Amino acid sequence: MDHPVLCEPIGIHGYTDPTIENTGGVSHKSDIYSFGVVLFEILCGRAAYIENATDELLAPMAKYQYENNSVKDIIHPGLWNEMSPQALVKYSNIAYSCLEEEPSHRPDINDIAKQLEVAVELQLRRENVVRLSI
Repeated sequence: MDHPVLCEPIGIHGYTDPTIENTGGVSHKSDIYSFGVVLFEILCGRAAYIENATDELLAPMAKYQYENNSVKDIIHPGLWNEMSPQALVKYSNIAYSCLEEEPSHRPDINDIAKQLEVAVELQLRRENVVRLSI
């Protein structure tokens, strides 16, 4: 079981695990949440937090889009030309799993690493097909 370390959490708005308020501390699953935000930043080509009239956070927006089968609408358009669609789906699945509300439902770093390897393999297969067809 993952027990939070009781401390004053330090973090940047947009990356911080929302469950910290309820638990009063951080855990390695808090880092997993932050990693999911960073992965969505890369996929979407935008910052985790945009300060404007709505103070928009990327994580809740990405979760909403994912849950409504419209995450493709927020992935940076340039990635669709450069990457395997299967790899993009895999990356978005990984990112979403890191943002699970319940920290215990978030994957462990070893599981994330394995899934990232699968995504890279999907991309490499696409690149080999593209190279062979040139």
